[in-house]
Amino acid sequence: MQCGGNMTRTESEPASGETISIPKTQWITYGVLVAMNALTIFDVSKLGVAFDSIQRSTGGNGVIVQLMLVGYTLAYASALLPAGRIGDLMGRRSVFLIGCSLFLLSSFICAMSPNAYWLVAGRFVQGIGAGVLMPQTLGLIQRIFPPELRAKPLAMMGACTSAVSLFGPVVAGVVMQIAGGNDSWRWLFWIDVVVGVIVVGMAYVLVKEPSSERKRGLDVVGILLLIPAVIFGVGPISLISEGDMSSFRVLPVILIGMAFTCLFIVRERRTAACNREPILDLTMFKFKHLGRGVLVSGFMHATATGGTLLITISLEQYAYLNELTTALVMLPASVAMLYGASLVARRQQNRAYAFIVWGNVLGGVSFIAVSVAFGVASAQMLPLILGTILIVISFGSAISASPNQARALIAVPDYRASVAGSSIQFAQRVGSAIGMGLVLVVYYGFGRSAVPVGGQPALGPCLAAIVVGVFLLCAAAIAQGDHD
Repeated sequence: MQCGGNMTRTESEPASGETISIPKTQWITYGVLVAMNALTIFDVSKLGVAFDSIQRSTGGNGVIVQLMLVGYTLAYASALLPAGRIGDLMGRRSVFLIGCSLFLLSSFICAMSPNAYWLVAGRFVQGIGAGVLMPQTLGLIQRIFPPELRAKPLAMMGACTSAVSLFGPVVAGVVMQIAGGNDSWRWLFWIDVVVGVIVVGMAYVLVKEPSSERKRGLDVVGILLLIPAVIFGVGPISLISEGDMSSFRVLPVILIGMAFTCLFIVRERRTAACNREPILDLTMFKFKHLGRGVLVSGFMHATATGGTLLITISLEQYAYLNELTTALVMLPASVAMLYGASLVARRQQNRAYAFIVWGNVLGGVSFIAVSVAFGVASAQMLPLILGTILIVISFGSAISASPNQARALIAVPDYRASVAGSSIQFAQRVGSAIGMGLVLVVYYGFGRSAVPVGGQPALGPCLAAIVVGVFLLCAAAIAQGDHD
């Protein structure tokens, strides 16, 4: 099996007990794929510190500017499952390069956008590109490494995803401070363009895909049911914003989304029963660890997005920090995440269960501590306290995220690689949108209640931190039931 260049394995397929060697060219290919994945995750996390700057520069109102993040996430989620299936049909390399090209083009549009509406449109297309390329990344990585060697690279990729989620605001704050001015946020998209051109050029040369088992047929009706299920079911939650607690206004739309979800499930079951290929084959979740791994990923990414957003806006609005100072407060946590990722990468796969469970428990309890800090800490002490707790949270995330992804995919066969990978990413993006929406509605909805932080009311942040902590405790409970 070959993927990533013209080299073959430096050793022939070994007998049992011998070491399998992966050529350096394929490791370089792996790095290219992970780098492109990192760009898509960077675009989820980087704009939290740039909201005010973007609003001043483009003249958009708060809801329009918030659509930048929400639109990207929803488009990302909507494209993932169909793209995973299309990759299985057309070949992952071709679909990967199409997604990369779309991502790059839309990044250029975002960087040059003259107003908020162009920016929102560019972000939506950017999300589609990310959703198209991401499942191919996982599928191609599974082709590079044989099953017995996949645990470590998949764990490393999961660790990279978690690290980029936390490093995103740090990098964004530094870049905006260096660039200066109201248009400093544009440089966050120029990073996508410059790095993306290099990575895509390398991918075009290096990524090669051998033939594999493929089934024909694309469930177009399933796709048409899935898209409104995501947009109507998740979008209204994500768009609840400052002071808007009138949830009943969006309830009918959410119910429509749930109806589309039920129709999508029925459609996929019937498609599979008729021996046709569905967008999401629900029997796939019978593969060991995959079903629970998908759920755990969803809850963890609800925390990753919602928790990072909570810490970022709290430091700016309650401790009065600017973008760069906020980023620097979060920097030690990023280092802790890298250390945790390197720690689990050196451990055996049979310890993954313990890492997943206890990492989430550690993070969940730590977010309860964040809630307490919002209730008792002064504005002067809040950055130090939150930065310290965030180190513990990041370490817990690092030791649980990458083992969960590796464990979830370890038993998935090659021909299901793209769809299985896209199901995990789908859960992550939907979890991110829900986490962000719930954090915002709790944060702002209870923000005027009398629990002071440095003279400022903070019941909203207190309750939002508890919500995020519950997400991680739910993830730990789900993982606990997946013991070998």
